[in-house]
Amino acid sequence: MGASLWFNAQPLSLPLIHLPVDACGVLLPGESRRILIEREDDLAALNEMQFACVGVLPTTPHCARVSTLLNVRETRRQEVGALIEVVSVGRIHASQIEHDRCFTAHARPAFDGRAEPDIDIRKLVAELRSTAEQHDTIRRKLRSTPLPVRIPGSFLSDEVGTLSGMVVPTGRGTHPGSWLEQECARMREELCVTDLDAAPAASLERLHALWGVPDEESAELLLLSFAACASLTATQRALACGTLDTAERLRYARRCLLEGTSQFSRASTRVAAEYGSMAQRVATDKMRQERKGH
Repeated sequence: MGASLWFNAQPLSLPLIHLPVDACGVLLPGESRRILIEREDDLAALNEMQFACVGVLPTTPHCARVSTLLNVRETRRQEVGALIEVVSVGRIHASQIEHDRCFTAHARPAFDGRAEPDIDIRKLVAELRSTAEQHDTIRRKLRSTPLPVRIPGSFLSDEVGTLSGMVVPTGRGTHPGSWLEQECARMREELCVTDLDAAPAASLERLHALWGVPDEESAELLLLSFAACASLTATQRALACGTLDTAERLRYARRCLLEGTSQFSRASTRVAAEYGSMAQRVATDKMRQERKGH
């Protein structure tokens, strides 16, 4: 993977590109995307990149100079610009940002700190999974209603604040399990595809050093914390990316889930009332029609 080569080489500077401004915001590790590059400085950044890696120009105050490292898996030159496929493979501290032909920065990997001894990570993960299941149950209930409903912008809402239509469809199959497990599996699969023409890697081992983790279990935990934040709003995703504490990110994701679940519950109550009112009106109209018939 280009990212591991970039980490081992530790080049002094990293070219940066702009990401389109939309509901996605930053790309979290494990998310992939196709981007049409048209700006001259972004095209110059592609020409300057080493090991097929570029950074994302920090444009939001929520990241506090923490940005993402992109592995460019494919580049297709167009009549105007270039269409690239990228996958976010990690986070970087971007400092001393300069601009000549393109934006460049002094970049070093951004690691999550070690968890405090008194923090029970397993408990945090269990609480997150439980809250995610409750959230998804209500969401599915809302989606099954016969009334047209605009689901509040939160996890897995296709209407508001998600990556729907922006994540690259890999065509590599679906995954069993809960939505959180599915999201983890999808992001893990993206990270294991280092080259579109090569066989996928069997593990995340090549990212351990870049992520500052000692083993695969720690890498999977870090990935879970990002998967739980994948469908948040752009601002929330930026905060999750800039948080250099896995436990805090897990707590933050759960807080957002609880807020979304509360929104869903209120929407479910409103929908039930509206459906009951509509059913009552239909029954009343039917009775009136029957009376007129007699």
